[in-house]
Amino acid sequence: MNKLITVLILLFTFNSSAEEFTNKHAIQNIGNINTINFENSSSITVYLPDGYKGKNNKYPVMYVMDGERYFLNAIAYQKTLVWQEQSPDFIVVGINIEKKKRRELLGNKSKDFINIFENQIVNYVEKNYRTNDMSLYFGWELAGGFALDLFAKRPNLIDAYFLASSTRFTRERLDNVTQVLQSKNTVPEFLYYTLGEVESWAVRSHKVLAEILGDNAKENVKWKFHLSTDDNHYSTPLDTINKGLTQYFKGYSPIRFYSIQEFNDFGGLNALKIHYKSRGQHFNISTEIHDDTIHYLLNQSINDNEFEAFNMFVKEFDGFIAANNYSIGFIMKIGEFYVMNGEVQQAIDFYKSELPKNPDSEELQTAINRLTSELKG
Repeated sequence: MNKLITVLILLFTFNSSAEEFTNKHAIQNIGNINTINFENSSSITVYLPDGYKGKNNKYPVMYVMDGERYFLNAIAYQKTLVWQEQSPDFIVVGINIEKKKRRELLGNKSKDFINIFENQIVNYVEKNYRTNDMSLYFGWELAGGFALDLFAKRPNLIDAYFLASSTRFTRERLDNVTQVLQSKNTVPEFLYYTLGEVESWAVRSHKVLAEILGDNAKENVKWKFHLSTDDNHYSTPLDTINKGLTQYFKGYSPIRFYSIQEFNDFGGLNALKIHYKSRGQHFNISTEIHDDTIHYLLNQSINDNEFEAFNMFVKEFDGFIAANNYSIGFIMKIGEFYVMNGEVQQAIDFYKSELPKNPDSEELQTAINRLTSELKG
């Protein structure tokens, strides 16, 4: 109960602070969160990932419409998954529009807000923060309908769209999406949009968009429409942010094979190098094969008794084992694998190479003495 009270107090404090900053018409800093006000009844709240100030890294940006409601969802997503490299760190920009202006700016005056979005908000963020070339957009309800205007009229501005319970998927907007998909213009690479079945008034227009995407989407455009039997107009944003980002970042997490046969079916080392090169270029990170993947391959080759594959990995990733402080258990596992495949001297040499890192290991010294004695005998 005390934990719940603490969480509620923190959330209340954050919301109160955000309102206070909005009213001050100034840039304020509250740790990793900044609020910036513009002269057009809109403001942005910017979250900078952990470690931002201590690094020179550039980051993707996720623009979250109705930031006063959904800003924290995007932050929570990455904080839950970054530590296991299931998601990259990214800057979150919550966009807040005065309630009385929201319907007009995202509807009849969407042309004006496109200019505000591009020339004030995006321009400000890119000039003042270390951003890379990846930009994402989340929009609920009216902001979802507005996204179609942004998609069609500024196709190079946003890479990935995440839309929840969108309204005003008008014929004009749908036709504009068709035209840009059929054009030679570069278009956004990803679109994930959701709707609850109970939102019967919008089902038809959402299915029409699915038909348009199915008939016209370019090969590099990935999209999915999720019509939920469980969600409603107010809960779809949770699915959209969590599942949408998970799909978009699917290629980010280190790849793991659960058998050497699976690795071979994937295409072996050449295919793995191509995968990581593509991953690195897409997410603006290293193009080298991830350490976790290398470890998984070494371990799996032992589990599958694939000695030839094991030796190939040791040679390909020369120095990898020596550079890591593996547990005595895994060191013994490697040595025993050498012995099992008739390479006793290699086992001895390997154990000796690991001894300086584990000088007090009786198990390691005993194994060296025993194998040396067996080899002499």
